[in-house]
Amino acid sequence: MKNVYDEVYSFYEEEIILEPVIKREWVEGYLRQKAWQGANDGELRQIWNHIRYFELYLDATENDYTDCLEDIPAQEYGLVIYWLIDNIQGYKKSLKAARRFFDILLDLYKYLVAKRVLLNYDELELAAQEIAGGKRLELFPIALMDEVEQQHGKSSLVLTSEKSLSTNDPEVVGETVEHLMTKLGNYFQQREFTDDFHRALFLFNGPLAIIPGEDQDEFWLGFWDYFLFDYHLLVNDLTPLAHFQSHYGSKLLHDERHILQEFLSATFCVFYIDRVINGEWVECVNLFTEEKFRLPHPQSSYQQIKKMLFFGHVFSRENVMINYVTSIEISSNLRRRIKDEVTRQKALFNIQEPAGSWLDMFSRHALVVRHTINALSTMDKVNVTPFNQVDRVYPSIAENSIPNQAVIETLEHLMPEYGFSQHDIRLAKRLWYDYCQLTRVTVRKPQVWAAAVIFSYSMLNSYNVMPADNIAADLAISKAGIYTNRTKLYDMLQLQKFDPRYLNEEGFVLSLFT
Repeated sequence: MKNVYDEVYSFYEEEIILEPVIKREWVEGYLRQKAWQGANDGELRQIWNHIRYFELYLDATENDYTDCLEDIPAQEYGLVIYWLIDNIQGYKKSLKAARRFFDILLDLYKYLVAKRVLLNYDELELAAQEIAGGKRLELFPIALMDEVEQQHGKSSLVLTSEKSLSTNDPEVVGETVEHLMTKLGNYFQQREFTDDFHRALFLFNGPLAIIPGEDQDEFWLGFWDYFLFDYHLLVNDLTPLAHFQSHYGSKLLHDERHILQEFLSATFCVFYIDRVINGEWVECVNLFTEEKFRLPHPQSSYQQIKKMLFFGHVFSRENVMINYVTSIEISSNLRRRIKDEVTRQKALFNIQEPAGSWLDMFSRHALVVRHTINALSTMDKVNVTPFNQVDRVYPSIAENSIPNQAVIETLEHLMPEYGFSQHDIRLAKRLWYDYCQLTRVTVRKPQVWAAAVIFSYSMLNSYNVMPADNIAADLAISKAGIYTNRTKLYDMLQLQKFDPRYLNEEGFVLSLFT
């Protein structure tokens, strides 16, 4: 019969393919110490099983913690618990099971710290306290920032009806949605998404407002709705939901995967209720496309709902699933003004994307529509769209030459280091391409041209322009060269602030507040 050390040997030889995070020699040394302290074979097997489960999670996750085990953020241990529940047969979602897991893991970490293998166990200790230190299991996300508490992301979605799930019990479906939302919250409060979280807060809140406190549920519900469905991640330009499906979808339960797929089919929609069909259904009209669809009756009087404008994500209309939707009471005149204003914004979008549809517009700039509705309905503004760009005549671009590849490679390498997104890189490369079609360019120092493109692009889209001094110092190039080439770019392309040809998400939002 195998003893616990034989099981450890077999596991590392047969089951682990990649470089293990928890090394075999660490485990064997720790188990021997526990044996010297009096643990019998049954107790050693229990300890080993928990360590084995954790290593299986580490082997399955996209994050690489080899040589930095102590750097696993506290909030990720919530994902670990969920992974154990979903993937380890017989593992139960209970406070007792979680405490046992954390007790064993903490003891192992303390052993490794004493052996100077790890530096500390601070994150694990925090996770143990937050998740299993109270009277009940707390698996909702640990806050990314002090001012953003876990309840903000708890239930930003509302499921009004459902089909195609393994159960029709609304209570069970609600639990599945909550379970999925918790996993989403845990996943996106990992440290790698900190920059995205701050950027999303800035965009959603706008440049003039103060971020509300944690008791402002309406704000945080709206924020999480925007972040998950409409925000685009810096690293790959995917929405968080699409990124989550790609990197974590295979680890979800069947019903969770189904609901996530429904979420991914969501489209941002601004609509009003045109008529009441019966006591259960109302007919709605998309404000911009005039498409008609039905939704469950909001159980308010027609006199009240006919004055409302709704905006948010509607999806799987055959199954009638909707998420958090905002409504405002407006006049028919204001509704028409909002339609006209956003139609002008789509005209600006089509300067950059000539074939872009309403769906394309909302997929990229749904937040602009949110800000426009808010501005026109609360700030007594006549309009928010910069009209000077709509009727401009832009230089005609015809393919005449292949842009210098070294400049493109420098943009691709340098822009992420300055916090630019993949979408920014695409637009900056387009700026460089367009310039090269309008004039013959002699490139002696690619870094100087790349710096000029980045500097110009920053000037077009931001109030806080990246200083040319910083770029020059980083690249060991002349600041004067950056300014000279910037002037060439501006003159040849006839660039202006918030130029729609190269307008990014930040630039479009900021243009509304000028």
